[in-house]
Amino acid sequence: MTTRKQKEKVSEMDRGELETLITRIVQSATKTITDTLHSLHDEVISLKEELKEKDEIIQELEARLDSKVDELEQYGRRNNLRIFGVKEREGECTDDIVLTVASKMDVTFDRSVIDRSHRIGAKGSENRPRPIIVKFVSYAHRSQMFRAKKNLKGSNITVREDLTRERLKVLKGAASAYGVKKVWSIDGVIKVKVGERSAPISVRNKQQLDSLLQKHPPATSY
Repeated sequence: MTTRKQKEKVSEMDRGELETLITRIVQSATKTITDTLHSLHDEVISLKEELKEKDEIIQELEARLDSKVDELEQYGRRNNLRIFGVKEREGECTDDIVLTVASKMDVTFDRSVIDRSHRIGAKGSENRPRPIIVKFVSYAHRSQMFRAKKNLKGSNITVREDLTRERLKVLKGAASAYGVKKVWSIDGVIKVKVGERSAPISVRNKQQLDSLLQKHPPATSY
């Protein structure tokens, strides 16, 4: 609280002295406010950096979780194959179709190796039959048929792995960039041949494909 002596001292000051005093008080208050603002600004910047780091950690953990989930889903499809190009017929038995296709591939199976099979997707036109998905009782039987797919060359029938949605997108993206002859899948892993003399590179997700496209930009034509 201002004392009487202080009031008397102020009243005795001339205009110039008062202006000087006021200026000093304002400067002191301004400096205090400025210092406080700078301190708050530094704290805000620090908090933003911490939040950014935490967001990056969360994104990394989410990506790792998605990768693990996709890996488990693909593992669950390890005994599956998809057969494309077989015309649909009323009252057909897809197990018999699988065995017929296997026979064309010089692979001899009996019905006991098939766990189950069926058409997938919405029924389309006669010219675009729905693919057949087949699950074998063992990975060995599945691999035996998949390895023989080259024997279908020249026919309208193709045999492919049963990939997760994520890996199918990666396969299509890689094939679009590098050409279908340089991209294939083995045991759910996408293989990409980026050079004539280089070994195929394994790709499992979009992040790996994006990295590959940066390191090995595809040619404009193939």
